[in-house]
Amino acid sequence: MTDILSINDCYRLWKETEQNRINSSTYHRYRNLMEKHLLTYFADVKLCDITHKDINVFFEKKKEDGMSEVAMHMLLMLLKKLLQLGGTDIVRLGLEHTVHIKHNRRPVEIMQREEWEKLDVVLRKHSELNYVAVCLAFKMGLTVGEICGLTWNEVDLEQKTLLVKDTVQRVQNITGGGKKTMLAVQPIADTAKRELPVPKTVLKILLKYKKSKGYVLECKEGKIPDPRREQARLEKLFEGHKMRGYSFHILRDTFAVRCLQAGMTIEDLSYVLGHATVTVTAQRYKGFLEMTKDRTVVLKQYMDRI
Repeated sequence: MTDILSINDCYRLWKETEQNRINSSTYHRYRNLMEKHLLTYFADVKLCDITHKDINVFFEKKKEDGMSEVAMHMLLMLLKKLLQLGGTDIVRLGLEHTVHIKHNRRPVEIMQREEWEKLDVVLRKHSELNYVAVCLAFKMGLTVGEICGLTWNEVDLEQKTLLVKDTVQRVQNITGGGKKTMLAVQPIADTAKRELPVPKTVLKILLKYKKSKGYVLECKEGKIPDPRREQARLEKLFEGHKMRGYSFHILRDTFAVRCLQAGMTIEDLSYVLGHATVTVTAQRYKGFLEMTKDRTVVLKQYMDRI
């Protein structure tokens, strides 16, 4: 079978088998990735002619082009799927453990202490609606996508907890002949779903704007909160308080490092951030682990409160 089938043939088989098996937004995301990258590179190459070296060269090129590691892992998964549909033994081809797509990671950037202390003061003094997303990122470590996907159904103000289970992503809408981006709410991975305690600063602002339904971030009825709008609001906040601008991702990393400095274990931090494994968390913040307090100091802080 591999003697006659090409990647394009396998892609057509994939569309026939997967279109009604996975949710629409995921299907379109996978389809766009394959059409833009796999099909344009391998085109009508026969499966029997594709080598391990060809695949490594492909991913090295994507790395040089600046493709994210997440997108590259997704492409590798999709390529394996296409090859398997065509009857290729991917283990024999060497795709299970020998394709290296890991990037040289950039150092984690966080806010300077005087900057995060100033933002702490700002958030304690202000409880405007525009500050909701900032609080959820800076005080709880949520991603901007998770913040936009949060509804009041997931917020329990009596128990002072919230459930993180969805995220908002921008995907391509290919219906109607055009290719325009649209916002879509998607469930996060089961390993990333988590129930978190709500700290006082966040609780204060949530209590002020509590509603019975809808998204926590206000938007027009029927609309999905836009992460780009929240980033623009964040920039305006920093500008208004004469502070250096930061992204939501840096707020999340700053939160993580502060948790480590306060004595939180890497295992607990991994859960709070919704990482797939503790190894992911330890690898990302390994440069800050030596900054954590001595265990006896941390234990004394807790025991002094009892």
